[in-house]
Amino acid sequence: MIEDLDNQVATLKEWAKKAEQERKADKTRDTNKPVPSSVLARRLAERKVPYTLAVTSGKGGVGKTLVTVNLALNFARQGLKVLVIDADLGLANVDVVLGLTPQHTIEDVLAGRMNIADVAIAGPLGITVLPAASGVAGLSSLTEAQRISLMDHIDHWNADFDMVLVDTGAGISSNVRYFILSVERILVVATPDPASITDAYALMKVMFMNHRIDHFDLVINQVRAEREALDVYRTLHRVADRFLSIGLNYAGYVPYDDLLVQSVRRQKPVTLLYPESSSALAFSSLADKVLNRWHQDRERNGQALFFWRRVLDESASAPAVNNPPSAESD
Repeated sequence: MIEDLDNQVATLKEWAKKAEQERKADKTRDTNKPVPSSVLARRLAERKVPYTLAVTSGKGGVGKTLVTVNLALNFARQGLKVLVIDADLGLANVDVVLGLTPQHTIEDVLAGRMNIADVAIAGPLGITVLPAASGVAGLSSLTEAQRISLMDHIDHWNADFDMVLVDTGAGISSNVRYFILSVERILVVATPDPASITDAYALMKVMFMNHRIDHFDLVINQVRAEREALDVYRTLHRVADRFLSIGLNYAGYVPYDDLLVQSVRRQKPVTLLYPESSSALAFSSLADKVLNRWHQDRERNGQALFFWRRVLDESASAPAVNNPPSAESD
């Protein structure tokens, strides 16, 4: 599967090479004639590049989608134009958490039946949601052509967003790794459950050893107090620092909250339903930290790349490591 992903990156590099050749050829043509590729390139160059963040986890059921949705609403409250992509293809539930009923999904885009702008729907506080299908096994492992098609649709969607949140599936599937490779920052969600901690480490290990992703943010969900969250963070940080040499930043925690449970059952985010609850305040604090990180990243790195262009960049800068991680003492 690692080799499959590497093959996809190689294909993308070929596409980029062809696109660059087309752009150079356009400059030599009659400027009075329509040149779609040049127009598109100019639009891409002129548009705002959003901050892209993947919210992911090693283990399912840790509250990843709740973190995604409540972060999006807090960003929207601060005046940002936000897109949420439900990238848990085949087992999507962003629409369920928000109480939305999409008529079409990413599946329609991949099938060529609709454009991505026609599939996107409006959510609370003006956020935009790109919904995925649920219960469609075929989407749980996209083909190379499907991944490239989807990324190309998103990359050329001139919707002028400030922030794009990608709610990935859980685990280390090729879909999950592909979407993680496509963003600027990665927020890993874990709980104090030992299985969740182990799987979070496994996810970071795979992304580091196979794709040289070496920075992650960590949020701990369902804790009784911040002390418990810090214990989880220190455990992961100690092991990751010893065996992987990655940067793991403590982003914050979300306490266990009965009002959060009630909000899930009512299909209305706790940020909207109980804004003064402990969990809603924690999501607000987490959003502030993410925004602060955004500004720091942009000041340090300048203009960011968007989606599959970042995949190309990662491929060019990282050494080739094709073997999956072997069993080690960690």
